[in-house]
Amino acid sequence: MLSRLTLRWRLTLLHTAMFLIVTAVVVAMVYLQNRVVIMRISADATPVDLMPSTSDQPVSGETARGSADPSMEVADGIAIQQNEALASLLAQWIVALTAMTVLAGLLAWWVTGRVLKRVHQMTSQARRISTENLHERLALQGRDDEIKELSDTFDAVLARLENAFNAQARFIANASHELRTPLAVARTTLQVGLATTDPARVRRVREELLRNNDRCTALINGLLTLARGEQDPHRLEPVDLVDVVHDVAGELTATGPADRPRLRIDAPMRCMVLGDPVLLAQLVHNLLGNALRYNVPGGEVLVELDTRGSLTIGNTGAEISHDEADRLFEPFYRGAVRTGRADGAGLGLSIVRAIARSCGGGVTARPRHGGGLVVEVGIPATPSDSGAPVERLPGMVIAG
Repeated sequence: MLSRLTLRWRLTLLHTAMFLIVTAVVVAMVYLQNRVVIMRISADATPVDLMPSTSDQPVSGETARGSADPSMEVADGIAIQQNEALASLLAQWIVALTAMTVLAGLLAWWVTGRVLKRVHQMTSQARRISTENLHERLALQGRDDEIKELSDTFDAVLARLENAFNAQARFIANASHELRTPLAVARTTLQVGLATTDPARVRRVREELLRNNDRCTALINGLLTLARGEQDPHRLEPVDLVDVVHDVAGELTATGPADRPRLRIDAPMRCMVLGDPVLLAQLVHNLLGNALRYNVPGGEVLVELDTRGSLTIGNTGAEISHDEADRLFEPFYRGAVRTGRADGAGLGLSIVRAIARSCGGGVTARPRHGGGLVVEVGIPATPSDSGAPVERLPGMVIAG
């Protein structure tokens, strides 16, 4: 029955019932106390106290028997007055209890309505929000209480949903734009290959198709990583960034060409940060991969890391401007010195920025004096290591 009532009715009935129970107990205690006091008055007043004095007159048997009747009548009268007083007192308390309960119910109804009015405002605003206007917020005004906290939490959820929808929309747009070219190339290559029976041309078509397939796979993986990095991470856990840097550096230098640039690493003994270990490995891999790939013959890459989670990677290379350095974080922007290269989709630094933001950090890029680029990434360190003394590893140099 109560489940069919609105929240306002249920709260009103609950408050009224609690008031009725507490007030009834108080009224009962007061009534019993008054009853004891009134009954004690009759016990202290004896019939002898109420009879006229007869010490100067002889008392016969008939006079004694006749004089007992007035005293009994007085006692009966007192008992009747006691019962009437108690009945009147009880009736007054019952009337007062009933009136106070009705008044408490009305006040509870009014107060509950005032409190739930802000909830109704939130509900009305939430019903108007859809995928087409996710930028709108509840923006509840008023004092900072539990309802305001609920509204702010709901606004934060809407902000995360908006970011997720925007990331999905960008992913779809970027994927459709970037996949159009390799799919067209694959179609043309297939048409050319099917039109000939020359084994050499068929072999070249096969190799071209394999390279095109690898490019599509790398592009899709990059888009997926970018979309994942732009959303909130599923988990944040302590990660030793020093181990991540050394693992990625070892992987890249082991598979790189013999004339690769020289790689120098200056890092502390340990640097614990909060983040996703897979995404952080991808971040370092993109930065080191770009620094090694877009370099000059006989160049070098310098990696610096401190205990606060600040990672700096600089390389030697062609001169770039400050405006171009800022635009390198845009998806699919390669820069003037990188245009025309087929070994990448232009998503490396975009993924780095998205991962850094998802871990609560940030990233900046600036031109290096003499040519090249310096990228600085800041990832929040764990509280236990933020003020730890610095113990650095010996400088690690991987020669080209």
